Amino acid sequence: MNVSAPQPTERATFPGLDLRGSAALVTGGGSGIGLETALTLADLGADVAVFDIDGPAAERAAERIRAIGRNALALVGDAASEADVVDAFERAGAALGDLDIAVACAGILGDYQPIAGTSVEHFDRVMAVNVRGSFLVIREAVPQMRRRGRGAIIVLSSLDGLQAEPGMASYCTSKGALLNLARAAALDLARERITVNAVCPSVTFTPLLEGRLATLPDGDAVLAAFAAKHPLGRVLQPTDIAATIAFLVSPLATGITGAAVPVDAGKGAAWDDYKTPPWLSA
Repeated sequence: MNVSAPQPTERATFPGLDLRGSAALVTGGGSGIGLETALTLADLGADVAVFDIDGPAAERAAERIRAIGRNALALVGDAASEADVVDAFERAGAALGDLDIAVACAGILGDYQPIAGTSVEHFDRVMAVNVRGSFLVIREAVPQMRRRGRGAIIVLSSLDGLQAEPGMASYCTSKGALLNLARAAALDLARERITVNAVCPSVTFTPLLEGRLATLPDGDAVLAAFAAKHPLGRVLQPTDIAATIAFLVSPLATGITGAAVPVDAGKGAAWDDYKTPPWLSA
């Protein structure tokens, strides 16, 4: 079989990250990783709809986006509710134009408990917010992206989707499910110029984590222990995750789809907790 080689073309200058002309919806956009993602997309030129169960938080995020000079919309709803997510996409599309970026950041940890003591109600709620909520984002984003002729979708998994930890069966199951949800959706949409990827953070210093640490008598020591387990010697910040998401939804990453992208300060590279090499600690 003869295959013609592509004709050489003049190389274009590397464009850099630029999302001007894009319209995005971010669930869980009122705080933590979702908030930083919404602000980062706006920094790069996108108009952003912020969806969150906390209405005042969504409105505060939208006001910050408007202060950047971009159009913004605050949307209130439960990520697990089909009616709320359908309504959010309809309102966002009407206000900002058809969306070409969708980021499912809404998620819950659930309670720390052994699997033998986990109720069906607890398991179902975690799965509903984390998995059904992400499925709904993908499904509702597709018609608008088809009209735009392109799109990029991100679901927020976790290092706990690639590995696991005790006492977190509901959460780990939900985050693992998101990896194959992203892969399956990526295959369904691959020929339509719509990419779907999962981002997998390790421990990230969000208001949720900060609040949990504040309830512990040794919260600072726990945070330091988390940091020490990571080869980079620190926990992640929401900016670390938002920057990765911004790249994956940009025109620079149209060749990446169906991927699970770890943002883990090196934690996934080692099978055991990281220890400073002896030649550095001597």
